[in-house]
Amino acid sequence: MTAQAAAPRLTPTPEGDVARFDIERIRADFPILGESVHGRPLVYLDNAATSQKPNAVIRAIADYYRYDNANIHRGVHLLSQRATDAYEGTRAAAQRFINARKTSEIVFVRGTTEAINLVAQTYGRAHVRRGDEVLITAMEHHSNIVPWQMLCEETGAKLRVAPINTRGELLRSPRTRCTVRPASAFFTENQNCWKPCPRGRAAAT
Repeated sequence: MTAQAAAPRLTPTPEGDVARFDIERIRADFPILGESVHGRPLVYLDNAATSQKPNAVIRAIADYYRYDNANIHRGVHLLSQRATDAYEGTRAAAQRFINARKTSEIVFVRGTTEAINLVAQTYGRAHVRRGDEVLITAMEHHSNIVPWQMLCEETGAKLRVAPINTRGELLRSPRTRCTVRPASAFFTENQNCWKPCPRGRAAAT
């Protein structure tokens, strides 16, 4: 089972030095975005909860259930072998896409919440010690707060929170040492906050 989609086309801007995505072409690849809501084209921003699927993903899932539906890594029959090959082929594709050193670095999880907990309970427990500081921001969803609170309680580390202003912008304040730097979304799911990338600088209260 294979399904590939062409990469989004980059179109030069009038300035000539900045490329942009062809938004209409990208929208056309997501069939649900052809829906109308309250008489207007659907604009979907709740990706932190559920992401919409492009045609390539929908076709790949449908093809799997049509032709290869079987357990992976647990069978020696043909369908199981094909399903396993497709699964591991996806891991290899992800490795190439993010330039990972090896496929064993690619770990599939059910969602962002599970991924954050996995990092906190593996890397965090192995490396965070008493006196270390974990930095998050005030705009985080609770799924990116609770795991770090629990880790700090277990290890004696300190949880530091970078503040935001009334416009939802991340504030800069005196630097703090950051042992674990959780990934913070530029646009949060529930508070509609905008966070410019701090370029490695740590800010916290």
